[in-house]
Formats: sequence, C-alpha cells, structure tokens
Amino acid sequence: MSNTFASLFKVTTWGESHGPAMGAVIDGCPAGVSLSEKHINDYLKKANAFHSFHTARREENKAVILSGIYKNKTLGTPISLIVFNKDADSSKYLNLEGIARPSHAEYAYYEKYGFYDPRGGARASGRECVARHLAAAIAEQILKNQKIVFNSKIKSLAGIAINKSSDMKKAFQKIESLVCEQDSSGGVFEIVISGVPAGIGEPIFNKLTSQIGNYLFSIGGIKAVEIGDGAKLSDMRASEANDILYYRRNETKPSFKTNHCGGISGGITNGAPIVITAYVKPTPSIGKPQQTIDFYNHKNLSISLQGRFDGNFTHRAMAAAASMLRIMIVDNLLLSGIINPCNIKKSH
Repeated sequence: MSNTFASLFKVTTWGESHGPAMGAVIDGCPAGVSLSEKHINDYLKKANAFHSFHTARREENKAVILSGIYKNKTLGTPISLIVFNKDADSSKYLNLEGIARPSHAEYAYYEKYGFYDPRGGARASGRECVARHLAAAIAEQILKNQKIVFNSKIKSLAGIAINKSSDMKKAFQKIESLVCEQDSSGGVFEIVISGVPAGIGEPIFNKLTSQIGNYLFSIGGIKAVEIGDGAKLSDMRASEANDILYYRRNETKPSFKTNHCGGISGGITNGAPIVITAYVKPTPSIGKPQQTIDFYNHKNLSISLQGRFDGNFTHRAMAAAASMLRIMIVDNLLLSGIINPCNIKKSH
C-alpha cells in the first residue's frame, strides 16, 4: 500500500478512521523552520473552518509533535505528528462487515488484500486527510517567506453555481433538503496559486500538471481535475486559446494577456497564477435504501446506512486539496533549489 508521497519533502500518513490515532511523518523538511504545536493546531482549525456540512463526528484534532523539533525550530530530522481519535463510534459499521456500501472502497480493498477494516472506511475515509493537514501545516511555515498565495473558493454546490452570497444560501437550503430526503450532493471548487516562480516542475513524465492530478486524485471524492480552462479548451480555436506573452515597460519578466493554460506550459510553471478546478462527487454514505452485495456470503441485499455522514463534502475536499498542493509546491521548490533542502536560512 502506497502511503508515502513527494520526492524530497516526503510525507507518510498513517492511521485508520476509527483506530486510536492518525498521524504523519515528514522526512526532508529543512532545518531552521519555525514550528510549534500552536502552528500545527492553528492550521488544523483553519482547515476545519471550510466544513459547512460536516459530519456530526466532533474530533478535537489537537496535534502533538513527537520528534524533529527543538526550541520551536525544525532539526532537519524526521518530524512525527499525531492526532488522537476521540469521537469515533464504530457501532453502526460492525454489522456491515462483508457488505459493500455503494461507491465505497470496502469491496476493492477486500479483493486486493483479502482482509479489510470495516470501521468507517478505515484508510479510505475522509478522516485520513487530517494527516495530510498535519504535513501541510509544516509546508505553510516553509512557504511564509516565498510570497506564494493560495486562494480557494466554491464554484458550485448541489448543482447551483455560486457567484454571490445568495447563491450559497440557496445551495445550503438544497443540501439540507437532500439530507432530509436521506440523500447527498457534490460540488466544484477552484484553487488559484499566485506567486509561484517560472521554471517549477519537470518536463515529460513528472510534469506539474501530472503531479497536480496525482495529488488531487489521491483525495477521496475528487473525480475530475482541470488546469486553466480545462475541457473548455477543446471547443476553442488556437487563436483564442493561446496565451500571448508580452513585456511591460521597464520589466524583464514577461506578462500574459490571458491565462487559459492555468500557469503551466509544457508541464512547467510559466509565472502566471496556477488555476485548478476540481469536481467532487456526492457523499456516498446516504440513508436511502440501496441495492448492494454481501461479498462474504455472495448474495444480493438491500441496505439503509446509518451513521454520522456529511450532506456534502465539497468544502472538506477543497481543504484537503489546498493542503496537498502546499506540500507539492514545497517539494518542487526544494527540488529546484529555490529552498535549500538542508537549512531554510541558507535559501536563495
């Protein structure tokens, strides 16, 4: 099972949704980064602030640093972080062992490993993303002096385009209505990353576009990702779609008249904002009766799920995506040498 990602800023996440704890080990963080448990916990609170229709499960998410820090500075050694699960309730899941919840991962995990944890999705649960937030909190500390800015926004919820506050109110009402019907919905979000210097990313097989897809598709529920204008480019002429470069007076770095490609050319950043749109499926856990299978006993049956489920997890997916992208950017800045891999104070 692949639980480690990135090249230099390596992150390993561990733990199950209903296990004793979740955590992350970060290997490759430069020495000299200011870091405390307050930094980590402030970031976790910010990530949770995205949750508008979150589960009734209420986790404190108080992180503890186990290694890699001395006098609130990183040592350059592995940083181990832990968050204890204090509000898990497995009672609704234990009687579902061997039953494939529609659009969940149980059957696929069972076919791959021959054994699986039925409690709350285990590693396939959205709860796993708290470990990614732990690593992203460190990435955010590294990015503070890089003038790189992340902006996230919801573009649609439950099929309603979000252009103004009244649209969000309508979407919330629709989501609440669907919850009353024991159903759920999905949505679309956008993340724009400004200030990333040109020349970041690798050509051909490790393009930044490939990395973005890899990082974002690792988040449960994200089913499509676009860079820049994405699918719309297929309906455009080249004369419309091409991004024209030009120099402003007395400047040596070029500007762009448009940004249809979303800040990436040939898999490498060109200095324009990186624009990413992601599409999130409806929360698969719903109370409506559904047909499925008992794969232990090889029979068909009907189930109605009970538990503490999100009516819509687009906000949670957006928070997880922002965290993954912070980690990705830091890893690429280390690879490029813009950030010194050994000591942050020696950075260019």
